[in-house]
Amino acid sequence: MLPPGPPHAPGCEQFHDPLPSAMHITILGSGTCVPSLERSSACIKVTDGTTTVLLDSGPGSLRQLMRAETEINDIDLVCYTHLHVDHTADFVPLLFASKYAPLPRTRDLAIMAAPGFRDFYDRLTYAYGDWIVPENCTLVWLDAGRPAVFGSLTITAAPVRHTPHSIAFRLADSSGKSMVYSGDTDYCREIIDLAVGCDVLILECSFPDDQYHEGHLTPERAGKIAAEAGCRQLVLTHFYPDCDPQQAVPGAAKKFRGCIHAAHDLIEIKL
Repeated sequence: MLPPGPPHAPGCEQFHDPLPSAMHITILGSGTCVPSLERSSACIKVTDGTTTVLLDSGPGSLRQLMRAETEINDIDLVCYTHLHVDHTADFVPLLFASKYAPLPRTRDLAIMAAPGFRDFYDRLTYAYGDWIVPENCTLVWLDAGRPAVFGSLTITAAPVRHTPHSIAFRLADSSGKSMVYSGDTDYCREIIDLAVGCDVLILECSFPDDQYHEGHLTPERAGKIAAEAGCRQLVLTHFYPDCDPQQAVPGAAKKFRGCIHAAHDLIEIKL
């Protein structure tokens, strides 16, 4: 189910899975590092009703969680695609609030992240000390180098073309429904292979087609990935101000003939 919002490709209204809803995706932030009243920075919540995962947590993500009626203690696992600030800034507030909120976290919090993230956390502790070191729970570090079964979800990561250690994630539930989130990436074989046959492919769409920047996608490049992966529907996100979502959808549709949506904050996708 997708609530009213930015435009979508013809035929999207017909995309409804007849099976009961299993995976529920909420895009908490569809923006970038550029401050915006309409778009928070990168963050996606995925839940199947049993396991809840946060994909990236750029600035403003904790407030967006509250708007999505989700408590921070509801999060079981946080996955980080890379170390850029617009994807990680609320990691420190998440840890701080988990320790000092009126109801501190008492169950473990799992982290699966791009290479170098554990060292990133260790360096943060030099700056913040015990304020971000859990007291009543443990941080559990999962290896992103191999598929992991976590709770009721199977999580697979793959390297993508952005920073040297950037990764994308694929989440699949027990019924076989799956979603893929690119983080930041350029067109590359790895994101196509990770996304083959997925139900929902969420791709960054940073710039318009006439303003290509290496390490990022444009609408046509995103559509090309979706077409080659054979996904069921494409959701575009991570819009810089120059990339108009109303133009991004028809741009992606030049390459991908399936259902396409331009994300906005708090958009929901239910499988």
